[in-house]
Amino acid sequence: MNVLTMLHELSENDREKVRALANRLIATNFLVKEKERETYMLIRRYRQSLEQFFHFLGWELVVDERHECVFLHTRDQALRRRLNREQSIWMLVLRLIYQEKRQSLSLSEYPMTTTYEIRSKYETFRLPFIQRTKLEEMVRLCTRYQLLEAIDSDVRSDDCRYRLFHTWQYVIQAEELTVLREKVARYVTETEGGLLDEVVEETEID
Repeated sequence: MNVLTMLHELSENDREKVRALANRLIATNFLVKEKERETYMLIRRYRQSLEQFFHFLGWELVVDERHECVFLHTRDQALRRRLNREQSIWMLVLRLIYQEKRQSLSLSEYPMTTTYEIRSKYETFRLPFIQRTKLEEMVRLCTRYQLLEAIDSDVRSDDCRYRLFHTWQYVIQAEELTVLREKVARYVTETEGGLLDEVVEETEID
């Protein structure tokens, strides 16, 4: 079914839902079924037409049914969100934690971590941990992009638990982690720019 046929056959209510989900994915390009079940099921129902639509706009729609998440991305780096140094390090550290923890879990389980474990990973790379106000900003950023969910209310507490969604695997591909692990280790001796720009290119947050 092509896009025009799909739109023609939709009811006015469903047409509005498709319009809303398209705008939502362009604005925030990760989606987890557990957080937005109705939208996820709508994407699955009209997957082929949506893939054609986004392809026309220069985007690629990835519907990962195995991990029950959706990722919309583009290779045009001009459309990527430029992360600052602290955000880039945070994303890379959380991606490493996700990869390490998911190895022993079933598909139905999400990796869990804590503020203490995140802090310890920073220490592993001899990196200073972020300030408390910055920590809250990082958690909000990842929550907005459906990368994690804070289980406890006080994210500043070392005991605060986070559920890591499978969308993390699309922030940085698994085969790139070894190289990026080395880059994180070198952050401590690098100034902002140069290496930072190289790493940010690997971190797709649109």
